[in-house]
Amino acid sequence: MPNVECLGYLRAGRIAVFVAASAMLWLVGCSSDKSGSASQGKVAEGVAPSSADSATKTSTPDALCELLTPAELSSLTGEVSDPKSLAVGGLPACHWETPAGGRVQVIGTPAEKWATQLPAAIEQVKRSGLLDDPETARKLEAARDLIASGKEIAPDRACELFSTLLEIQGQPAGSSRVVNLVPTRENPKAINGQACSGGRFTSVQLVAPNLSGSDDEVSRLSSVLASAHERNRG
Repeated sequence: MPNVECLGYLRAGRIAVFVAASAMLWLVGCSSDKSGSASQGKVAEGVAPSSADSATKTSTPDALCELLTPAELSSLTGEVSDPKSLAVGGLPACHWETPAGGRVQVIGTPAEKWATQLPAAIEQVKRSGLLDDPETARKLEAARDLIASGKEIAPDRACELFSTLLEIQGQPAGSSRVVNLVPTRENPKAINGQACSGGRFTSVQLVAPNLSGSDDEVSRLSSVLASAHERNRG
């Protein structure tokens, strides 16, 4: 799957995949109005390697917190607290707080674990009216039913579903990475990035009271996400 990145912001009516232990923790989605795949020119080449061994990896608290370096944390928000481990929607995460009341969070997990959150998201996509292709609907429903039955899907298949959700929202075929301003560019409360390739899922989020929604802020998180995802893939 090509590693196509979308930089943008959510608008009313766009579908987001929410798995939240508290508000605005992470989501999937991108507005097609301001897509960085064209305006920023950030398209990485190559095909993701096989993820046959991804299920053998485990995300320990220490390993999760090492997905972001001190320099990367500083580039996002400056000073941060010591890291804390927590769970977000049943997925392992590492969390840093900032003196201004913000936070940085990273999730790194096998893609099939991320996919356990999909049944509710697929129902949301169906209700949105964006899903107008019968074959895509059939594939998503089959995945939903498989996951709901308690069975795991293959890691590569999970990342294909991640890409499909982005394509439904108007992103290029094969998209595997997305960065959003949440909830809007005009009033951003957070910047969230997610990636799924090589059988691994990574999310990096910055919540801060003084975000401007600038391209520089989005680009910084995009760069941090790319590095964190490479570490997560090992």
